[in-house]
Order: sequence, then C-alpha cells, then structure tokens
Amino acid sequence: MPNLFPVFEVPSALAENAQQPKKYRPAPLWDFEQGDFAEDGARRPVYGSGYDAWVFWCIKTIRTQRWAHAGYSGNAGVEAEEAFMEPDRNAVESAFEAAITEALLADPMGRTLRVHDFKFSWNGDGLRVSCIVSGADGAEAAISASFKN
Repeated sequence: MPNLFPVFEVPSALAENAQQPKKYRPAPLWDFEQGDFAEDGARRPVYGSGYDAWVFWCIKTIRTQRWAHAGYSGNAGVEAEEAFMEPDRNAVESAFEAAITEALLADPMGRTLRVHDFKFSWNGDGLRVSCIVSGADGAEAAISASFKN
C-alpha cells in the first residue's frame, strides 16, 4: 500500500534557518496611563515592534506581584511584598534585585539574557527600582518600576 504521508529530506538551508533564534514578535502596545491597549483614532489596536513587546513584558512582569493572580503561572511576577519584609533597606534592595532578575530570566520566550545595573531610590516607604535588561539578540532596555510598602 502506498504511503499517504510522503517522507523527504529537509534542505540544509532550511534546517540552518530553523536553528537561528526567532525574532521578537510584534504585539499590541499597552498604554500604562490608561491601563488598556493603545488605540488609534478609529479605535483599532496600535501594534509595536517585537522589541516594544519585550520591553512591555519586562515592565509588566516586575509590576506584577507574584502568586497574586490565578491567571499567571508561578514564574510570573516579583515577590515585592516579601522583599519589603526584610529587616533593613540594604536587604530589601538585595531581595528586589534577586526577585526581579529571577522573574525576567524566566521569560517563556527566551528573550531575556541578562539583568544588571540596578539602581534604587527611596522616597519615604516607597522604592523606585531601575535596571538594564539585555536581550538574547543584543538589544538592551532601561526599565523601572515603583513599589510602595
């Protein structure tokens, strides 16, 4: 009986391309001030580049309290509440650095390669954290978020 599903060799050029890293996929832009997706004048979603989508994911990840939302896996978010339980400011900063690094390196799409150059600024019991995130393709982004104890 003939085979219904033919078998053939994959050309070497195609096999090599399959091994190369995928580019970041474009996605709708998020308006952080409005708390909703960005829209144009005709109320259609505005799409950004794959780089924009990756930066958005990084910012959203560090602004999300880990384990607080049933819709996210345990890899999503930062343990901000737990970090503020540390005994002093140096320990709080260290806990935030570790939690943010762990959260961003857990990128399910493998876009994040490194998190570095953390800066902390305190305003009363509020903390602003800034860092540089390096992507797998060599791109870098400066991201920041504010946390309130």
